[in-house]
Amino acid sequence: MPTTVWNFTKNWLAIALSATVTLGFGSGFGAPPPIEHFTKHPIIDNVVVSPSGHRMALLLISPAGRQRLAVMSLDPIGEARIIGGFADADIRTVRWVSDDRLVYEAYEADAAVIREGKAGTFAVNFDGSESRQLIAWVHAMNETASAIRSRILPYGWFLGGTIDDASNEVFVYRRVNDSGGDLKHVQLARLNTSTGRLKNLSYGMPEGTRAWYVDETHEPRLLAAYGGGREKIHWRARGSETWTEVADFDPLVEGFRPWIVDRGGEVFVTARLQSDSTGLYKFDPIAKRLDPEPLVLVAGFDLNPRAEVDSKTKLLVGLHFKADRPMSHWFDDKLGRIQRGIDAALPAGRSNRLYCGRCESSRFIVIRSSSDRQPGEYFLFDRNKSSLQQIGPSRPWIEESAQSRRTLHRVAARDGLSIPVYVTHPTATAPDKPIPAVVLVHGGPWVRGSDLSWEAEAQFLASRGYRVLQPEFRGSEGYGFRHFKAGWKEWGRAMQDDLVDSVQWAAKQGLIDPKRVCIVGGSYGGYAALMGPISHPDTYRCAASFAGVTDIQLMYDISWSDLSEDHRRYGMPVLIGDPVKDAERLDAASPLKRVAEIKVPLFLAHGAADRRVPIEHARKFVDAAKRARVDVETQYYSDEGHGFSNPANHADFFGRLERFLEKSLKTPP
Repeated sequence: MPTTVWNFTKNWLAIALSATVTLGFGSGFGAPPPIEHFTKHPIIDNVVVSPSGHRMALLLISPAGRQRLAVMSLDPIGEARIIGGFADADIRTVRWVSDDRLVYEAYEADAAVIREGKAGTFAVNFDGSESRQLIAWVHAMNETASAIRSRILPYGWFLGGTIDDASNEVFVYRRVNDSGGDLKHVQLARLNTSTGRLKNLSYGMPEGTRAWYVDETHEPRLLAAYGGGREKIHWRARGSETWTEVADFDPLVEGFRPWIVDRGGEVFVTARLQSDSTGLYKFDPIAKRLDPEPLVLVAGFDLNPRAEVDSKTKLLVGLHFKADRPMSHWFDDKLGRIQRGIDAALPAGRSNRLYCGRCESSRFIVIRSSSDRQPGEYFLFDRNKSSLQQIGPSRPWIEESAQSRRTLHRVAARDGLSIPVYVTHPTATAPDKPIPAVVLVHGGPWVRGSDLSWEAEAQFLASRGYRVLQPEFRGSEGYGFRHFKAGWKEWGRAMQDDLVDSVQWAAKQGLIDPKRVCIVGGSYGGYAALMGPISHPDTYRCAASFAGVTDIQLMYDISWSDLSEDHRRYGMPVLIGDPVKDAERLDAASPLKRVAEIKVPLFLAHGAADRRVPIEHARKFVDAAKRARVDVETQYYSDEGHGFSNPANHADFFGRLERFLEKSLKTPP
């Protein structure tokens, strides 16, 4: 495969401003769309073509708002038939086991914490027959004797992947925890979806195994093990029962990430080799070395691809990745031509993702088409007829022409580091008129935050008249190792400076009114929102936090969080700081310890069932804020965790946030 390097050099700001409707702030479009337009589930989701392409599965919303599984014929095209659903649970994921059988996962509706017996994995034929539960998410086996007799796997087992080899089997894996509740290792097995028979594939596995990679014969050939802050990669030759260590490294600063084992035993990995950004490379497990030439490299972005493997031939035919927007690269020339034809046929500026099973031979391919203003609509491509037919939009209530444009910019921070900033421009606002702004900070923080796709929260805020800034501050992943490492031990410091530098840039561009800026975020973004008025008191007029960290030391001390002991011991001291050596520095970067310095209104919300950032963070902060007479509005959600699972709660939060911003920003300073 030849090396492919993608480069992106367009001036997205100029393009956006030339396309923006030039109406004054607060005029033109009448009442904004209802909040529920941005919080309710899509009516069509998770569209999947069967291996041969003769059938299609999709999730449809019932009149009661539950996600149900439906199947429709494609040859000829027929009506969608519901074959699975629950009165009190949503079906979230679906996959084809074969051309006739599917597996799906269901979760109790609106539950932050899955309660006993209220979720599981199921299998069913395309016509609704031979339905069977495969995994029951229950904790107490002494209450599940009937499940044992019927070979239902207990809580701890999860669906791993499908096989498409006429066996009706799937891969499942089991997470085994130690006495402290931390992940000890992961076991791999094959499960027959018709009989419930389980076949162990984990024999001889090394200690600490976390990830498995199989070849075209469905035998494990590569695995990754973790322990003591080190990651070790092991290889097993075909026909051998012995695992051989082929790499040992600190995953924070070196090494590579296994991706797939292709037909013939070729190993593909993502790594940084001759670039600051992560690319796709071949790895020779016998020689224990990486090929020096990348197969795919994306300029300015880390490659974190999803493989497209033909389920019959097992050939790697392409990959899907995210640069400034979702994109695809095809190694198969025929599929590449189809992609180019689809891109030309659909509206300009769309990202068109192709979904196929037996990609090289399937007659039908499903396309999901989306953009910054289109949340997604589905089409069906018929190879034989070279025809494209619309299946339907995922959110038909969203009017594409009324959605706001999104642009990407590279902003120089005060130390010269380039900070990607995504901007959402309200449709009914003149492009050169400074308006109130919201700095929307992503969680993580060590994740990729955003791209140029449609985003519900950014679109909601823009629909209320705010220009939305989403900086990919230092420490964010996806933009090269230098960008990632620059955020180490910079909570409350340079990471906050990047947000302010983005505000100052937007003000110089004439995009925002620098006297009317609010900072908003969830998780780490909630922390940054609370820290903003402390570290930069002259920048923000208000701050809103959902599920935000308030005390960094509490992240190390609290025992009922879902953060692992390994992460506390080896990851957090490097990324955030040592709880003993850096105690003074961590206290200075904790909003709880400096709450009395906040002089602007706050809105703080939290889920009572949050295990990532336990509600103790919110309660301690609110108590301290009230003692310091800080203006703080609070809202706790008893049935939510680290995010919203109930659309009604999500809409309630957006409504409260809207009123809070209106009160804080719409009046002159």
